[in-house]
Amino acid sequence: GMLVEMKRKQPLTYAVVLLLSIQTLLSVNAFTPSHVISGATRKSSPATSINVLPPETVAAATESVVEHVASLTSSSLMLGMSDDIAGLIKYFIIVAAFGGGLIPAALAGNKAMFETLAGKRRGGEQDIDAADYNPKTNMDPTVLDTKLRAYVESSGGTGAELSGSALLFPNERIPLVDIIAIMGRIQNVDSLCDWKNLPSAKLPNVSPTNPPTWLPRAAFKVNMRKAKFTSWPVDPSTGEPVGGSDLKAVEEKRIKQSGALIGDAALDAVWDSWAWGASITTPDKVGAALREYRSTGDTFQLNNFVSAAVRGRSITGIAALSFIVIQVIAYGTLFIAPALRQYANIDIGFGELGYCNPEACLHVFAPK
Repeated sequence: GMLVEMKRKQPLTYAVVLLLSIQTLLSVNAFTPSHVISGATRKSSPATSINVLPPETVAAATESVVEHVASLTSSSLMLGMSDDIAGLIKYFIIVAAFGGGLIPAALAGNKAMFETLAGKRRGGEQDIDAADYNPKTNMDPTVLDTKLRAYVESSGGTGAELSGSALLFPNERIPLVDIIAIMGRIQNVDSLCDWKNLPSAKLPNVSPTNPPTWLPRAAFKVNMRKAKFTSWPVDPSTGEPVGGSDLKAVEEKRIKQSGALIGDAALDAVWDSWAWGASITTPDKVGAALREYRSTGDTFQLNNFVSAAVRGRSITGIAALSFIVIQVIAYGTLFIAPALRQYANIDIGFGELGYCNPEACLHVFAPK
């Protein structure tokens, strides 16, 4: 009833609604495919994977809508339509039909980006079923260690917060004692893992003398929670315990225990100091970072560590900003700028698509 009335009174609007309806029906599968992560197949999230529409399906749908729009040209509304408006409609149909995956892909990408910026950095830490785990192809040797992989929001640590932690945009508070608990378990590069026995080093056809040594972030977290606490680090400039003697007296007994709780936000901060936004790291990157703030097995330069972590975290911010700029340019050129020219006589740049009345057009960035 409503669509029939729209078809009679507003044929152009009806054509656009028809196009979007067809495209929505054809794009359902874009939200529900499966994908492979680290060599193990698992079910995908409805908002994280995108499929491209089959060309023959898109072509048939587009042809149908174009024919319908053409049939409307005999109406009184379409007879008065300028070539520019007709061209805009044609362009919109092509973009909407062949770019069917753009919107859901952008939504998924933006969701992941904002979660990352908010501190919810759990990429590479997805749990999989034991039946799907293949140690020969999965690069994370700790996938089945579910207890130590569980996300820890708070360790219960007391004392001061890590100075400058606000610049890391953590999702939770980062107590300084959590960083100390990690540093007390790291004496050198080899404290993180057995690099030569990582799954990546055992892949087929790799160099036996110089194999790829890729440590995933999740494996680093598990290894740190398993590692033995050797000693409370000291400030090399004063010789005093980092965080002060009072903090050491209160917390040392707790954090030196095997399996002591360490918050994920603190582990992510340490990871950022060498990985710079990546989900895997290599011994050369870890070694370079440790030389900056953990040059010996018993000292820890806190200020240098904070600087390294902030620099690493900034890479994620730069990537997010770049992604936003790309979207602004893309959507501005394809949709926003043409619509403003066509229907509001406002020209904001981003190409020349769309008709802007020369007598009434407002040129925002380049007045004419």
